[in-house]
Amino acid sequence: MKYFYVILFLCSLSTFAQDSIDEQKGKAKAEKKVKTVIIPTITYNNSFGTMFGAMGSGFYKLNPKDTISPISKSMIIGTYSTNKTWMVIIPNTFYFNEDKQRAKFVVGTGSVNFQTYVDWGDFLEFLPDDIFNVIQPEGEFVGYNNSFQFAFAEFVTEVYKKLYVGGHLLYSHNLTDFDTALKKDEENNLFGFGLASVYDTRDNQMRPLTGMNAKLSTMHFLTGLGSTSNYSNINMEYNKYYPMQETNTMLLRGYAQIAIGDVPFSGQNVVGRDDLRGYSNGKFRADQVYDVQTEYRHALNNKWGYVAFAGLATAINTVSDISLDNTLPAMGAGIRYLAIPKANINIGFDAAVGRDDWGVYFRIGEAFTR
Repeated sequence: MKYFYVILFLCSLSTFAQDSIDEQKGKAKAEKKVKTVIIPTITYNNSFGTMFGAMGSGFYKLNPKDTISPISKSMIIGTYSTNKTWMVIIPNTFYFNEDKQRAKFVVGTGSVNFQTYVDWGDFLEFLPDDIFNVIQPEGEFVGYNNSFQFAFAEFVTEVYKKLYVGGHLLYSHNLTDFDTALKKDEENNLFGFGLASVYDTRDNQMRPLTGMNAKLSTMHFLTGLGSTSNYSNINMEYNKYYPMQETNTMLLRGYAQIAIGDVPFSGQNVVGRDDLRGYSNGKFRADQVYDVQTEYRHALNNKWGYVAFAGLATAINTVSDISLDNTLPAMGAGIRYLAIPKANINIGFDAAVGRDDWGVYFRIGEAFTR
């Protein structure tokens, strides 16, 4: 089976790309060029099964005369899995005014069939602890379906030498149906607002070799504004790139996602997803997730390269819960292919293992470049 996925991955390297028609506008006859790409994708893990999809992208300069701003991008990503999970996401990232302002706009919808790990004590709090050993020592996985729709907008402006500050808004609707009557279904309407800040000195947005990218953001949901729950989300990221030779780099990363207040099930954080590779079964879920990682990126030639990575994570509800017992290691490796040279965009294929879990990942761009 693993050879089947490798073959499919290599086939996907035959990307369909085309330059847009150069447009002339008025007497200035300004040239506007858009690089468009369509890439088929495939991944696999033991929760979703095989996931098939495609990504269409457009890369462009909002102002062709602006030589300082990074390339803006608009994408549409569609995915369908063998467990009948599907989603469509449309992310847009804009850089303009010589990189003095940045903006994001993302909309999406989907239906996710996943699972969560539930302690027996959460099901049957009135029963004595000894009875749990008769059934299973800890608990069991419970399946659920989460249907969602969301819209997200963010704007930041440079306030001092690559330090950007601004705000963002989020609206989402989530309906979560559990496969057991012992756990109540949830429906949430959430309207959030918060601070967005980033310090970004990377030499390239899509394939950085040197510099730093640090983020601090908050999101607050209030019932007074129409949200179902009152809670806040705090996100912190720190990525530092250490160049090694001309085309290689070492990344050090720290990450924290902290939910505080009346946190709904859909507002909790899960180890894995698009952060720590090697965890895909949803077992480690809590209000707070922390992790540290390192990744080495090596270019073999102008087109091909490989990465090797490792990290530690924990999922807890309060900081006092941190211990060696709930520390989660992961490690893995992957290959890279420079699919879009003009935009410095790699596509890749990663495999990783964690504690009693694993995952296979198809990547567009390097990890942690969003």
